Amino acid sequence: MGTRVVVVGGSIGGLAVAAVLAPLIDGVVVIERADDAVGSVAPQGLLPHAMVMAGSGVLEELFDGFHASLLEQGAAPGGPDPTRMPVYWHAADVARRHLVLPDPGFPRAKCGRRLIEPELRRRVLALPSVTVVQGVVNRGIRDDAGRVVGVGVKNGPSLHADLVIDATGRAGPFRRAVEVPEPPITEVGVDLKYTGFVIERHADDAELGELILVQNTPTLPRIGGLLPMDAGRWQVILGGYFGDSPPTDPDGARDFARTLADPVVAPFLERPFLEEPRRYTFRSSLRRHWDQVSTPGYVAVGDAVASFNPIYGQGMSSALLQVKALGEEVAKHGIEPGVEDRIAALLATVVNNPWTIATGGDFVYPDTRGRRPPGHGLVSRYIQQVMRASAVDDRVNGAWTEVQQLLAPPASLFRPAMMGRVLIRRGNGMNVAAPDRLTYSVRD
Repeated sequence: MGTRVVVVGGSIGGLAVAAVLAPLIDGVVVIERADDAVGSVAPQGLLPHAMVMAGSGVLEELFDGFHASLLEQGAAPGGPDPTRMPVYWHAADVARRHLVLPDPGFPRAKCGRRLIEPELRRRVLALPSVTVVQGVVNRGIRDDAGRVVGVGVKNGPSLHADLVIDATGRAGPFRRAVEVPEPPITEVGVDLKYTGFVIERHADDAELGELILVQNTPTLPRIGGLLPMDAGRWQVILGGYFGDSPPTDPDGARDFARTLADPVVAPFLERPFLEEPRRYTFRSSLRRHWDQVSTPGYVAVGDAVASFNPIYGQGMSSALLQVKALGEEVAKHGIEPGVEDRIAALLATVVNNPWTIATGGDFVYPDTRGRRPPGHGLVSRYIQQVMRASAVDDRVNGAWTEVQQLLAPPASLFRPAMMGRVLIRRGNGMNVAAPDRLTYSVRD
């Protein structure tokens, strides 16, 4: 019998694992508990989502033409210039009016998870070496040395494997069923509550931006924004830290939006809600240090490794970057003894950047639970200056955008030349009032 991998979990991370490994081994079996899955199978799949560029790049590497297909299905192109996206992004008391982006070499397609995940599923199911089994894993199979060599499915078959990959997310039922030991955990608590709405997207909305976002500030732990969706719609998100729950009724939602650091989102909530508003609670960012334990035959990916505060938009892309690293390791060395430890170490490195960005942003609040890294206060104040400078300096804009899009590490913002530009530009050129009275200038 050839080499077989069993992937447990059929959301974006699990599907991407199947796509990466399909050309490298003889067979991949994906086990998904949802029956006849449509849309997203993730618990938060119906809430607003946006894919950052790093994740989009992985999807296009896996399947040529992936984003062109999303556009054909109604995804928004995000403006005509691949290197410059019009936005209204309010942060640190200023508003960026565009994002400076590297040209990805493929069409930009902005949409929610509900369009991305089915397209990925369709493509993965077409791969001849991938099989999907519907069911719930209720036991692990081990050899005499204690290595995980397969799983059992409730009321179904026992599936033997050379490697079992856990893409079931941050919750633990699968790991308990397989009796995988819990690794050390780092947790950063924020008790974020957010509400999602869907509204019409009008053609003249593009005059304000292809994406509209009002970030939380060090003194106001609330966020709101409009993310482009397919079929001429906006995904609207309102969020509050530490149990501050945005209302779901139109009047209450508008009142909440007016309290944000910029009231730009509130007028959009005059439009009828096209779907039932949805709520979600995110208690904490959670990181499992699988690189510090030995789990022969088992590898965790995606949220099973690290799940982040969703306001940073990094979860899907972090999972895809992890999967890419996993595939590169298997391509080099195959599935041999010790591969689990090497993969765990690689994924820990991949997770470092989004973890630093997300938890660093959350630690501006004294109520955030968790251990703050040394020097955090100084770094946080500098990042506030980066955000201010990014509104008036395209080089800073590009550098900051690449970090946000997971294309560059946060350390790139601390290069001497970049720090010099930030400190020169930090207070220049932006006066933010209501959107119709916005003034913007660039000082060279």
